[in-house]
Amino acid sequence: MNKEYRYQLESKRLTGHQPRKLTCPHCGKKKCFVRYVDTRNGFSYVADSVGKCDHQHSCGYHYKPSEYYHDHQWARESEPRPERYCQPLPPPPFQPLPTDYVLRSQSPRSVFWQWFSSQVARHLNLSQQQLQQVYQDYLIGATRRGNVIFWQIDHHWLVHGGHIMQYRFDGHRDGFQGWTHTPLMRAGLLHPDWRLYQCFFGLHLLPRRPEAHVCIVESEKTALVMAAYQPEYLWMATSGSSGLTPEKAECLRGRRVTLFPDSGCYEKWAEQMQLVKDVDYNISKRLEAYPPNTDLCDVLLGEL
Repeated sequence: MNKEYRYQLESKRLTGHQPRKLTCPHCGKKKCFVRYVDTRNGFSYVADSVGKCDHQHSCGYHYKPSEYYHDHQWARESEPRPERYCQPLPPPPFQPLPTDYVLRSQSPRSVFWQWFSSQVARHLNLSQQQLQQVYQDYLIGATRRGNVIFWQIDHHWLVHGGHIMQYRFDGHRDGFQGWTHTPLMRAGLLHPDWRLYQCFFGLHLLPRRPEAHVCIVESEKTALVMAAYQPEYLWMATSGSSGLTPEKAECLRGRRVTLFPDSGCYEKWAEQMQLVKDVDYNISKRLEAYPPNTDLCDVLLGEL
């Protein structure tokens, strides 16, 4: 059996209960470390150090089972139990959110818009009309508290979710981030088993621009800034360094694609794209010369 399938990070989808998050062995932060489980042996843990830290940028600890068994050759992998004892729970089907949520949320009343419409306009010498057009194209919303909502809508116009983020007036994140489905589930407006299936931010624009060269970055903020600065390209975002997966990239078949991973993520993205077929892509290394976690927006706006 494929080892990458046999060993998976503990999740509610696999075990039916919330994963128990521990203190990360690398950064020492509490309740942020998820361990790998053996799906063929009753979802037992490989080892307490084998897992992944939630803090991808500030920590980045990710110790895979294959690396553990390579480093600890005395630790033999146990034989799989009979299949009937360890069938994982089937994941719930994809349920799109109502488009009304997207339409009702559209508003420039966010701190992010104030930065976008002032600082980005000044740095890149862009008009308010150009920035408003980008905002409308990507259907950017806002919460009542002034946080921005980056909606993930696929190429069939099905709403996967809304990424909520809090920004300061200088354009930097202020720590808080969440998803629109969380308060909806608390209010009983979504089924308790509703599950988030992410897609690329900006994917809904793909059918509208069949000839456009697709450019993929990590953050939604960077995608919007680049869309305003270089509108001849179709800019999309993965919504996180781990947001690039072969499953999500299937929609790019037949398109020309250039990926711009943040500095330090080139190898990670290259590994993922090797599993994608029928996509004419290249991965830029231009950001590898900069400090870790630098993106195109940092370079363009001179915020290093």
